[in-house]
Amino acid sequence: MSGSNKEVENPASSEGEAKKEKPKTQIYLFFGSQTGTSEGICSALSSHFKSTGLVPEVVDLEDWDEDTHEEWSEKIRDPDSLSLFFMATYGEGEPTDNAQEFVKRLKEGDGFEGVNFGVFGLGNTQYEFYNAMGKLVNEKLESNGGVRVVEYGMGDDDKNLEEDYEQWKEEKLLPAVTKMFGTTSSSASSGKPENEVKVAMGSSSSTSSTPNPSSKYLWDAVPCKVGKNRELLQDTLSDANSTRHVEVTMPKSVKYYTADNAGVLAPNDSAIVAKMAAKVNQKLSDSFTLSSSSGRIPFPSPCTVEECFSFYCDLTTPPRRSELKNLANYCQPGLTKDTLLRFATKEGKEAFESKILSPYVGWGQLLTDLCKDVDLSLEDVINLLPRMQPRYYTISSSSKVHPSSMHLTVAVTKGVNTATSKPYAGLCSSHIAESSKLRVFVKDSTFRLPDDSKPIIMIGPGTGFAPMRAFLQERVARKAKGRNVLFFGCRREKEDFIYKDEIEAWESSKNVEVHKAFSREGKEKVYVQHLLSKESALVKELLELGASIYICGGTKMGKDVVDAIKKSVGEDVVKQLTADKRLVQELWA
Repeated sequence: MSGSNKEVENPASSEGEAKKEKPKTQIYLFFGSQTGTSEGICSALSSHFKSTGLVPEVVDLEDWDEDTHEEWSEKIRDPDSLSLFFMATYGEGEPTDNAQEFVKRLKEGDGFEGVNFGVFGLGNTQYEFYNAMGKLVNEKLESNGGVRVVEYGMGDDDKNLEEDYEQWKEEKLLPAVTKMFGTTSSSASSGKPENEVKVAMGSSSSTSSTPNPSSKYLWDAVPCKVGKNRELLQDTLSDANSTRHVEVTMPKSVKYYTADNAGVLAPNDSAIVAKMAAKVNQKLSDSFTLSSSSGRIPFPSPCTVEECFSFYCDLTTPPRRSELKNLANYCQPGLTKDTLLRFATKEGKEAFESKILSPYVGWGQLLTDLCKDVDLSLEDVINLLPRMQPRYYTISSSSKVHPSSMHLTVAVTKGVNTATSKPYAGLCSSHIAESSKLRVFVKDSTFRLPDDSKPIIMIGPGTGFAPMRAFLQERVARKAKGRNVLFFGCRREKEDFIYKDEIEAWESSKNVEVHKAFSREGKEKVYVQHLLSKESALVKELLELGASIYICGGTKMGKDVVDAIKKSVGEDVVKQLTADKRLVQELWA
């Protein structure tokens, strides 16, 4: 297996290949993904099906819209095909960004009669609307006349999503595929799969390729200067980590609305970037151009090897077991190949967890330290590795008050890995805390303010106060007549009461009514949900006046807060508030 990345095109060969008729797709792998997990599953599953002689096609649901609906419905109604849908859920039971148009067509109901289908939902039981999209797609496909060939499956990321998926795959999916298409073909391919994305070394002035919708954010992110960057905690010497207030100066091309989300792309560590360049026998300054048969490429090109490994390839996240099985296809027979294949089996699960998952061995470390004998080209690595994912932060400033800058409120992640006893730091939060420039793009939020005459109830403990700060800036600037009521919580007033001066200034000027919970200061721990229960009469009063409720913070807090509100006003009222977008949550696990 050669490590060279130089591609020499044979015109006669290319012309002959162009005349070859594309084989008919047997299995469509549709993904609705927000963070790339379901896309990664589809890619690995596609490789598996190809190795058994089947013809799969991975499809971004972004491609299914009003203009292409009839075309896709005709394709998947082929009785000799199987359509598999891998659906993540976003926000409050909503489809992911790339699946919104598809879900809209599915709800309308036309064009799904006779479709052979299977659905796997990706979710997290910490969220109230666990796997809502997977359940909806599964139910709607059947009610619209589809034929469920594979039993519905769900993965729980709060426990072990990959284990749930592997169990569903082995027990439900593969037997159904074998029943429908028969056993492995004698012409099944083996060894290294053909790379979908091609690499041509050397820069090109232009390219006809377009962005892959699932990684379009890599084009959207722009360099921005960091202005102010200050510590928000009064005491960082105790067991509390740092929390930073960061002001990002935006170019004129970047606009945001109050409480939108900022997506931040952090670079990989320069040392692992250099090791990856050496792994594929390239200089950091070498440039290359991407192309693919679909006309779509995963990240901007031409670019340098340094840019590729710094910003576009995820080198720090541990690979999934299914991805290790795919990596084994690039290995020569021997110990490394056997080990990778064992990690991907049920019997090797404990070894995988102890050797890869617990010590948090990322792709970069795996390829440069543990799999040194695996001969990979730059093209191989680009096709193997997942894309770098952005980290999202709710913008903590008002676009009316600060139109040319966005403020970020960032808790810096750090700690000690219990498996290795080595310290670790969050890639993105550490980058934000230390850098003078950030790559940033804006993503719409579910948080939107009501009419100025309406009251708002804000529940935002810790860094969950970020969008509430933006709301208060906006409401004060607009001289809104509606009452502003804030429920804020932290550990101790003199330790992590962030934006204390601002909150107290708003409070003293009668711009906000604040209810504070300092969980570590009394004999019993008091949280924001306890304050809500205590102020249930106030909550009822404000809701009768048309108030909207905004909740931001951890998923457990969000659940406890919603439960407290249900006890105050009743479950039916909460359901209606949610349906009317008057109770909105932005939570993280």
